[in-house]
Amino acid sequence: MSEIKQFSLSEVEKHNKKSDLWIIVHHNVYDVTNYVEDHPGGIDSLVEVGGQNSTVAFEDVGHSADARETMESYLIGRLEGAPDEEDEDTGLPIPKPDLTAKSKDQDFNSEAPIITGGRAGLKLLSVGSALYLGYEVYSRSPKIGWLQVQDGGFWKGVLISSIATLSVATGVGLYLEKALAIPHKTPYSYPSHFKPSIRIAKPITKVKGYLQPENYQKLPLIKKEKLSSNTHRLTFKLPKDDTILGLPIGQHISIRAEIDGKTVSRSYTPVSNNSDPGVLRLVIKMYPDGLLTGKYLEHLQVGDEIEVRGPKGAMRYRKGMVKEMGMVAGGTGITPMYQLIRAICEDPTDNTSVTLLYGNNTEEDILLREELDNFEKKYPENFRVHHVLSKPPPGWTAGVGYVTKDMVKEKFPGPSNDSKVLLCGPPGMVNAMKNNLVELGWQKPRAVSKLPDQVFSF
Repeated sequence: MSEIKQFSLSEVEKHNKKSDLWIIVHHNVYDVTNYVEDHPGGIDSLVEVGGQNSTVAFEDVGHSADARETMESYLIGRLEGAPDEEDEDTGLPIPKPDLTAKSKDQDFNSEAPIITGGRAGLKLLSVGSALYLGYEVYSRSPKIGWLQVQDGGFWKGVLISSIATLSVATGVGLYLEKALAIPHKTPYSYPSHFKPSIRIAKPITKVKGYLQPENYQKLPLIKKEKLSSNTHRLTFKLPKDDTILGLPIGQHISIRAEIDGKTVSRSYTPVSNNSDPGVLRLVIKMYPDGLLTGKYLEHLQVGDEIEVRGPKGAMRYRKGMVKEMGMVAGGTGITPMYQLIRAICEDPTDNTSVTLLYGNNTEEDILLREELDNFEKKYPENFRVHHVLSKPPPGWTAGVGYVTKDMVKEKFPGPSNDSKVLLCGPPGMVNAMKNNLVELGWQKPRAVSKLPDQVFSF
């Protein structure tokens, strides 16, 4: 086998354009120029890390085994000075030794001075008491006379009865300690705080979800609705009517298909959630030149099956994450936003305030409009939506043009520890918004968003 080619970092850094794009992952150099159009995360997410070491970004996204296998076909060499592959750091955190943890023998031995000494003392007291009690019984036997009065007889009787009681109690204590003993453990071996035993009953509402993060599973299409000229709502049947999807709020799924002899996968955010047992619902815009949408999903018929797996993604919404949340969505970028909006509005204990700026070309392009408007009417304290159209119809009274920095400044909360902005939509819109938000004082977004970020891009 020929020796793998070595590249210097300075040489890799030159290849940072869409038409000439290299990346480094775990010291391997990949030429992904011909992959940018097929990348499920979009072209810009690759270009953003072009010519750089993108190991952290690659691992943060949580790429599947399929993605790693796909990457191998783009491998062109190794980074100069990189360690041998068998010695290579995997990039995963090395577990730190738990200095408080002890082995079984260590637990036993470390407590020995306290516990063993106490146990020995109890045994010695028990034996000594028994000997003394035996002596007194013998000395008071019939040959001497049970009723013989001796000096200090009253107090000696009290002492004898006390020792007898103590001996019995000590013997019972030692027996119970032996009967209930846990090998190599003592009462002092346990921390003052510990996790509840697994014997404690779990909430009966805790139900295992259908999704599996590593394995694709097949689901049949049971309903197909056309929402606009190029958008469909697809409903798939879960195995049972009470089966839940098992998708944390804010995360998405992956759909896989064989297209023109190639395996293609794309990520989508369902509009259904765990409150919708028995079904998986997706709202998808069908692009004529889209590998998975135009060539596959658009042509699905009721009864056809798709392959899905998940959950995926860095966003896992929880109540109280922030007090105020701004959202900028464009087109089908509304689907992850809708998932969070629905969860917040339908939870009577969630007081998060959400403002959505939703941009589209035409009024027909507004997805889930009825649902969004209903949430605003029903939960005005939680949710407000502002529609913006680049091609508005006559009489349109809402926003016109594109979502701008001024709109964000007017409608959104200011940057703080209690506020967050979420972005999802066309790459041009998302990149423009990132720049606008930085100019307004928000923290600069990362190439790959993480949950704690002030500005999070799906």
